[in-house]
Amino acid sequence: MDTDWKPVRILIEKSSRDNPRRITLLILNEYFKKKKSLKDIINFYFKNYRLSGLDKRFIFNIVKGTVRYYLKIDFLLSFLSDKKIKDIDFAVLNILRMGIFQFMYMDKVPSYSIVNESVELAKKNVTLSSSKFVNAVLRKVSSVPNIDSFAKDKIDRLVEDEIDKISIDYSYPGWLVKYWFDWYEKDKTILICRSLNENPHIYLRFNKNEITREELVKELSMKQVNGRLLPEDVYGDAIEVSSVQDILETDVYREGLISVQDLSSQIAIKYFLEPLEGEKVLDVCAAPGGKTAYISELVKNEGEVVSVDISKTRLEILKDNLGRLNIRNVGIVEADAAKPGFLDKSMDILISKGSECHTKASDKKGLKNITGYFDKILIDAPCSAFGTISKNPDAKYNKTMKDLIRLSEMSYKIMVNCDWYLKTGGKIVFYTCTLSPIENQQVIGKFLGEFKDKYRMEKSSISDKLISFSGQLKNDASSREEVYFEIMPYYFGSEAGFICSLLKNS
Repeated sequence: MDTDWKPVRILIEKSSRDNPRRITLLILNEYFKKKKSLKDIINFYFKNYRLSGLDKRFIFNIVKGTVRYYLKIDFLLSFLSDKKIKDIDFAVLNILRMGIFQFMYMDKVPSYSIVNESVELAKKNVTLSSSKFVNAVLRKVSSVPNIDSFAKDKIDRLVEDEIDKISIDYSYPGWLVKYWFDWYEKDKTILICRSLNENPHIYLRFNKNEITREELVKELSMKQVNGRLLPEDVYGDAIEVSSVQDILETDVYREGLISVQDLSSQIAIKYFLEPLEGEKVLDVCAAPGGKTAYISELVKNEGEVVSVDISKTRLEILKDNLGRLNIRNVGIVEADAAKPGFLDKSMDILISKGSECHTKASDKKGLKNITGYFDKILIDAPCSAFGTISKNPDAKYNKTMKDLIRLSEMSYKIMVNCDWYLKTGGKIVFYTCTLSPIENQQVIGKFLGEFKDKYRMEKSSISDKLISFSGQLKNDASSREEVYFEIMPYYFGSEAGFICSLLKNS
């Protein structure tokens, strides 16, 4: 995905509060026209238009929901309109998509309101004749007693192929459904698709070095932030909350005492990397820095963390995050870890206690030999990000099989290059936020095949510690013998992902 999205519109009037449905339409038009990052487009419009918090939540829900289910919505629309999808005006199509989404998934919005607002949207932003078409289609939708049953009946009766049925019903590209179907089989594929279509749980991580659980709960209660602590014996660093927006307004966030971090990411650090006080840790593909910050807190002031990323823009975000958290034991390097010796010209960036720096890998000749320097290395590998579909629904549409192969080759190169910097007896943790054997299991298999007896996989006690927290995990764990940990989206309501820990033999 192109992360350097630039909006078409430059001049935006901010003098008065805008109609949230109009902004919703503008965002959908921008996304379906350019297929750029939905998150970036939403953030741009939220920043440049005058909107209340309620308006933003309304827009957020409709935009993400419409994108999440648009394949199914278009399938329904083909029966409810006398025009073919390709013949419907682009903006009108998006008005209909967002209208049908509201009928199907937003019960609290009255039917008459959906129809009337959609008609007005077409009248003011397209043409009068288009508003009549919108009115006719949505009134037909409103006359269907149960739109979900209507959709299910059409899919069951008219779609014969199992892959196509799942693709339409859960709105996933057919190739991706087949990819998962071949690997996980039918029932698990359906469970994955259904789970990734649900709104994700939101998790925080608090810095135990700076604030206690009791103090955090008290602070959040004063701000009327709804949240629940995870069982301390399962995951004592995390708290689940209902809204990130409320959290960003709290003093504990501004003062760097808490971070917003998905539970899957926290698990990769706590249960697999297991940073210890005083250790030297390399974090590769590190920006925007959530895992770097966690590692830094765990190794404490006596430890050293070097954080590497290829993107200067993302590294600036990482620097801002570390500044908010008042973290000083991290060295930041702009480098391409897919290139051999990516740290060889940056030996002097390794930080001493209480200092920080930021340098390009090609800026200076190395002053230190850091072959085998690090105790542990985290590779947060570039991936298809299918595990993030619950919060980024566009992720399921923006990759192809060629992308998966390209990303897996890049991850393999990064793993090979990191071997040079890991000490004998050290540990590499390979992490992705995707469910993709080409990018996960096959990369690990290829690496172990290349290095033969040099590495072995470490079995983690992760399942034993989290079984009580997830019944689904218990069911999967009872039959699995793999050493890696594949986090399904239905385990914790978090991102899905893949974690594997490799030990370098002495």
